[in-house]
Amino acid sequence: MIIPHLAIGNATVHFPNDGFWWDDGGAMFGVVPKDLWAQEKPADVHNRIRMSLVCPLILADSEVILVDTGIGNRLRGREEEIYRPERGPGLAGGLRLLGLEPEDVTIVVLSHLHFDHFGGVVDRRADTVTAAFPRARHLIQRREWEVAMRPPNHRHAAAYRHVRECIEPLSGGLLHLLDGPTALTPSVRTVVTGGHTPTHQCVVVENGGTGLVHLADLAPTVPHLRSGWSAAYDLDPVGAGEEKARLLAEVTAKNWWVSFDHDDRVASGRLSGSERRLAMTDVLPTPEPS
Repeated sequence: MIIPHLAIGNATVHFPNDGFWWDDGGAMFGVVPKDLWAQEKPADVHNRIRMSLVCPLILADSEVILVDTGIGNRLRGREEEIYRPERGPGLAGGLRLLGLEPEDVTIVVLSHLHFDHFGGVVDRRADTVTAAFPRARHLIQRREWEVAMRPPNHRHAAAYRHVRECIEPLSGGLLHLLDGPTALTPSVRTVVTGGHTPTHQCVVVENGGTGLVHLADLAPTVPHLRSGWSAAYDLDPVGAGEEKARLLAEVTAKNWWVSFDHDDRVASGRLSGSERRLAMTDVLPTPEPS
């Protein structure tokens, strides 16, 4: 696996891929007609589209920061059948290609706690589940954690059914709760966008006059850059669209980079054009596991 990377001033952002998985295309594109989204993300016979699990690795200000953790190796049985994960070497293998070990990660930033972003915080071996990044501070928005631990309705309960299994190995002081936008280092910060979940957060890297925003599930794939294209999973699609339009306008004006967690072809790139006709330039490809 060749892992693409960017220099953002004195910071470096690598784009390791935890692998690929398949999810329902209708769920990923909500009210957008299939005749439109399938032109860009063709579905299989089960209406599923192939999606990546890119987790940016940021080397900045003496910190090793991982953004999200993919699905990991915790799926079993029916979930394996539904999502068909293709892991390859996984995140640990990607780190080793970069000369790092999971123990070298100092911060894990979690955009939110859905299983495809949070599942990789644990390493399952037989019946034992341990922290995959045992020396890292795992940063979660407090409201996200509260909703996940005490779901207010059946929809939230289903979305966060895996959380307690993943949280338990972090109980020894690895879990840290954030209250709103937070500066992690002089070059790296989080911004709270909401939309997908109440306090979904994106990570911003800014250094040396340039920057990058990892969009996470605010825009999980390139087609989702359109403000009106949102997933059925979004709890507040209108709010998500408004925040996405605002953030992308800022990024485009500054000629910054964006990166995606679930696009099977594009890991990162720059944007040009207007909100209605955004185009990708300087594209870095999503790495294929080998």
